[in-house]
Amino acid sequence: MTTFAYIVGDNISTDLIHPPNFFSLDKTIRQQGLLYGYNQEWARTIEPGSIIIGGENFGCGSSREVTARVFADRGIKLVCAKSFARIFYRNMVNLGIPICTITSAIPWAEGRRVALQESQDSSCLTDETGAYILLKQPSIFARTIIDNGGLLNSIDHLFQTPADE
Repeated sequence: MTTFAYIVGDNISTDLIHPPNFFSLDKTIRQQGLLYGYNQEWARTIEPGSIIIGGENFGCGSSREVTARVFADRGIKLVCAKSFARIFYRNMVNLGIPICTITSAIPWAEGRRVALQESQDSSCLTDETGAYILLKQPSIFARTIIDNGGLLNSIDHLFQTPADE
């Protein structure tokens, strides 16, 4: 099954990902801001299940958790980039939003329909021409948090002792 991948460049700041004028407790307002600072048309058309592909230093700028939360609000399937700003990466993991690091060249310059292929050892995105992006999964600890839907949902699982079982 293919999904649409939105491809952005290097140094995409949190203000481009989710501008401050979309900060709200109202989810419908928050949702409208995803990638609005980068491409207003994309912000209007992003569908649930889409993938976001970034270059180096994705999520640089502020440490606002709402910028990470908006990916879940819009139903983004995966966010992957060559590298992430540290606090942005931690916010994504702590909120349980699927995230991977790109370990190969990005062969596409614009949006593309891609398929996510996952196995225990590796993951990649491929298109209909056979072009691909290799992905590195987060650490086992981070994956456990993401798989449990975020840090708060993971606390009991992560800190169980043999006596608790």
